[in-house]
Amino acid sequence: MDSKQRLFDVADVSLGQTFRERAETDEPMSGIRLIQIKDIREGELRDITDLPYADIEPSKLKVKLLTGDLLLPLRGTRTEAMIFRGEGAVGEVTTTNQVAIIRPMTELVSLDYLHWFFNSEIGSVALESIRTKATIPNISVRNLIEISLPVPDVEGQKKIVEIYHNWRMQKEALRELLRNGEKIVASAAYKILSRG
Repeated sequence: MDSKQRLFDVADVSLGQTFRERAETDEPMSGIRLIQIKDIREGELRDITDLPYADIEPSKLKVKLLTGDLLLPLRGTRTEAMIFRGEGAVGEVTTTNQVAIIRPMTELVSLDYLHWFFNSEIGSVALESIRTKATIPNISVRNLIEISLPVPDVEGQKKIVEIYHNWRMQKEALRELLRNGEKIVASAAYKILSRG
């Protein structure tokens, strides 16, 4: 049986690191990697080597990401959620205060279930209902923690996650087919053009 829960009843939600100026730097002096809104895509982030460095002194770092954190952009119109799985990453990783860090209480809800929820249509509708209609839309953490979500029992969560993982694998296969098709078309067109 599904029960409705508010997000704060099933997860801890916090904001990323506050930066006074630019968050990103080309200098690796801090050794701290930075995940920004533009880096957040549906799925998981495992490899941090392509992430930029944070423009912060290591002693001022207050927000460190942990493996299994769910990241959700709060600024702009994108609502994709991403799981941070930086296992074995060398150095610390942080994110900006424009990103919510969601840590599920695993005895109540699984990380993968929350990942599905925020990337699902019902999750998008819930987020859209609390997004401000400003020039640059945003979601406040105060409103985010109050959203209501269906929380089935453990077996129900597992079934939904299994269906979701299957669909994500199918979507990736379709994207790969499209990429290959584009390359084939471009190659064929180039051959025809180079004859003339």
